[in-house]
Parts: sequence; C-alpha cells; structure tokens
Amino acid sequence: MTETATRAAPPVTSLPRRALPALLGYAGVRALGLAVLAGWSAARGTSAHTLLSARWDSLWYARVAGAGYGHEVRLPNGDIHSDLAFFPLLPWLERLLHALTPLSYADAGLAVSALASLAAAGGIFALADRLYGARAGVCAVLLWAVLPVGVVQSMAYSESLFTALAAWSLFAVLSGRWVTAGLLAALAGLTRPVGAAVVAAVWVAAVASFGRTGSADGP
Repeated sequence: MTETATRAAPPVTSLPRRALPALLGYAGVRALGLAVLAGWSAARGTSAHTLLSARWDSLWYARVAGAGYGHEVRLPNGDIHSDLAFFPLLPWLERLLHALTPLSYADAGLAVSALASLAAAGGIFALADRLYGARAGVCAVLLWAVLPVGVVQSMAYSESLFTALAAWSLFAVLSGRWVTAGLLAALAGLTRPVGAAVVAAVWVAAVASFGRTGSADGP
C-alpha cells in the first residue's frame, strides 16, 4: 500500500497553523510580482492599477456587474463577442461588494480576486498537505504563485475564485464532506465553464466511494 494511501489525515483544526508558512510565502511572491509590475508600468508611463482592474476580461466582468448581461461587440471580421461567455459568480460578488463599500465594480473585482487568491493558496496547501505532508503543500502553493501567468491571480479575473472553489471542493471530497463538496463544485460551475470538470470529479468520487462502502463516506 502506498504512503499516500496509508498516511493519516492531519487534524483539520491545525490546518490554519500549518498553512501559515505557505500563505506568507504566497503573499510575498505575489507582492514582489506586483512591485515589479508597478515599476514596469511607471517606466512606461502606464498605470498598474488600470492594467489589473480595467483591461480585457476585467472590463467585461465589471460591465456585467453594473449593467447585467446583453452586451455584444462585433469585430471587424464579423465575429461577435458576447458577455454571456463570462459566468456570473464573480460579477455577483463585485456587485455585492460595490453595494456594501465605496469600491467601484472594478476595484471590487480586485478585492474579490485578492481574497480568493489567498483562499486558493490555502486550498492548494490543504490538498497537498492531506496527501503528501506540509512540505509538499508549501511547495505546491509557491509553484502556483510563480506561474508565468500568475499575474492573473492579482487581476479582476475569475481564475483565483475558481481555483479556490475547486481546491476546497476536492479537499471536501477527501474529507468525506459531500454536501460541502457539492456546493463548492456548483459555485465553481458558476465561475468558469471548466467548473463542469469539478462537478464531474465530485460525482465520480461520490459514486466510487458509494460503490466501495455502500455509502459516501469519503475516498
């Protein structure tokens, strides 16, 4: 039997303490990346804040948050880009935060992304820690932080939100918390199209667990 299969699950109550080094490392890496982006933007006479909150997909999400769906852009070649391609959970959260605070929709998106990125780092750590130990959890989080496209984790995009929901859904599967896993998977499905893969993973794990034990008690 493999070490992964026989390794005792660490207490969930100690998870915040074990995850702290990973979260601090993640925050440090992302802060360094943002500092480099700010310096690069200043040297080019542009705004790092604008690049993070009001460019590309961020504009579409903020528009959905403020005005709802129904906006289309027709390109010169005749292609039509519709805001229906942008799933609603991030705009909903932007709208909620905008209603509760003085933040604009774009800045609310940045705030959601920042909080979600920390939640995602925690979920990645929890998964790797559960399977391979705390050292593997820290390494997994730092690898995610230094991805070449890691800047999207700090943009008003849905990547961080989706990653957080997917990671914690899978952790709930490993912990045998099927209702929690299902709810988080459903929210992931409201975040990005690939959320369907998370839903499928939860269903497959639940069916496999039920087939082995006669009840969904966890892998």
